[in-house]
Amino acid sequence: MINLFYSENDWAHTGGRLSGPQKVVENLIRSLKDLDIKYAVNEEVYEKNFLIAWNYSTYKSLQNKESLLIGPQFWPWGRDVLSLGVYNKIICPSNTTKKIYTEFFPDLKVSVWPVGIYPPNIVDNIKFDCLVYYKNRDQNDLQMTLEFLEKRNISYTGLEYGNYSQEEFKESLSEVKYCVIVDNTESQGIALQEMMSVGRPLFVWNHTEGTRTDYMGNNYKIKATTIPYWSDECGEYVDDFAEFETKFDIFLSKLNEYQPQKFIERELSPQRSIEILLELFENV
Repeated sequence: MINLFYSENDWAHTGGRLSGPQKVVENLIRSLKDLDIKYAVNEEVYEKNFLIAWNYSTYKSLQNKESLLIGPQFWPWGRDVLSLGVYNKIICPSNTTKKIYTEFFPDLKVSVWPVGIYPPNIVDNIKFDCLVYYKNRDQNDLQMTLEFLEKRNISYTGLEYGNYSQEEFKESLSEVKYCVIVDNTESQGIALQEMMSVGRPLFVWNHTEGTRTDYMGNNYKIKATTIPYWSDECGEYVDDFAEFETKFDIFLSKLNEYQPQKFIERELSPQRSIEILLELFENV
C-alpha cells in the first residue's frame, strides 16, 4: 500500500548507535507490520509514495508524484528549496517544526506526522532517584543541574546523547523513578517520549531558541522547544534555571500523580501515528 524511500547512509555516521532518523524508519516499519499494512522499500510497487529522507535524485525517479509525501528527514534550508512548489506535501514531526517551516517558507504545504512510540521493554529495578539525560547543550547547564541535584541529595545516573546503546538506555530507565532533561530543541523528541511511555515523569530544563543555517551559511534564529509534545500529565518544565528549585519542589510533590504513559498512548501510539499518516495520504 505504501512505498517507503530512505537510505541507511542517513545514519551510517552514528557508528552503530541508534539515531533519530533510524528510529523513525524502524518504528514506522514496525507499526505498518503490526497493523498489517503492506509496504515496499525503495521501489515503486504501490500507489502511495513516502520519501522519508529527502533525496533529489530519488524524487526525480518516482513515477507517481501526485500522492507523494516528503519528510520528516527534510531540510527546507537546502539548496533545492526554491523548487518546492512542485511538491504536494512536506511532513514534519511536530507543530513546533511546522511553525518554523511556515514562518520562513510560507509557500510550503506542511503537515504534521509523528512516528509512533514503542515503550522500551524494561523491568523496574530502582537504584537511583533519577536519570539525567544530556543532549547537545552547554556543558555549564549540565553542571548546574548536577550541582543542584547533589545539593538536594538526589541520587542520579546519566546518559549523554550519542554515547549509549539501546540496552544501556533501557537499563538506565529501569533503575530510576523519573528523568531530568538537559536537552536542546527537539523536532519530536523520541527518546524523551520513550521515557514517558514507561511511566517516567520528566523534569525538563526547556530550551526555547535555536539556530538554523542554510546552504549559503546564513543563520536564522528560531523559536522552538525541548518538548514539542507535552501536557500536565508528563511532569514539569522550566525555561530558566531561576525557576528550578520552586518547580522541582512541585515536581517531587506530585511525582505519583503524573501519568506520562497515558499521554503517549493517547497522542503518540503506533496506531495513532499510522492513522494520521493514512489521513495525510487521503488528503494529498
